[in-house]
Amino acid sequence: MPEISVIVPSLKPRDEVECIEALERQSFTDFEVLVQHENRATAARNEGIKRANAEKLVFLDDDSRPREGYLSGMADTLENEAAVVGRTVHPRDDIFAHRFAGRYDLGDEPRYITHLLGCNMAVRKEIFEEVGLWDEGISWGHEEVELAERVLTACPIYYDPNLVVEHVYADSATDYWSKMYRLERQKAYLWNKQGIPEGQQFINIIGSLLDFSKYLGRTPEHAVIRGGGHIAGICGQVRGLIDTKFDPPE
Repeated sequence: MPEISVIVPSLKPRDEVECIEALERQSFTDFEVLVQHENRATAARNEGIKRANAEKLVFLDDDSRPREGYLSGMADTLENEAAVVGRTVHPRDDIFAHRFAGRYDLGDEPRYITHLLGCNMAVRKEIFEEVGLWDEGISWGHEEVELAERVLTACPIYYDPNLVVEHVYADSATDYWSKMYRLERQKAYLWNKQGIPEGQQFINIIGSLLDFSKYLGRTPEHAVIRGGGHIAGICGQVRGLIDTKFDPPE
């Protein structure tokens, strides 16, 4: 039985999954990689959990690239912590690294946090047995928020800055805007699950639209990308409300 099972949702053939090459270069070898091809990331992760032979479950995106020492560090940290998030860095010297990747790279200080990151995280299997699997009603976007709320009822979430993964945050402004639209399209499902009434959801959207601080930036380029992403996210929230009203998830 391996010490770690690495679960990777991907629609790519296994030999095109970038993170496998980085994992195979690790000095730590007591692991298995489960590449899951289900259409929804949440469904793929759940199937990986069911197939996993280890108690320590690591979750990576297919384009995550863990640095040397990642797996051995995860193995050690999971001896004392049941849920772990590592440090994720945008590997390019561009505006996304300087202005947008703060939620990924949480700095040098280890501490307890309240969120998960599907591109660089680990949870012991018994926690899923206690709180349930990933919510497959969310295809991609806010599934980590929903899971974190449940995980925190069972254990704290530990941030370890030494567990470093390189992962591109966005390739361009349009890529970022598309990402924000797809992410926020899932918000209505999360709000419904949290018991937030539909009227309050509309108030949340309008309040966000009128929050002019969201359109500001330190440079004109930053303002355009940030403001465009905010508007794209609001459009996604509106579309998500329509989706849940007329085509509710099963």
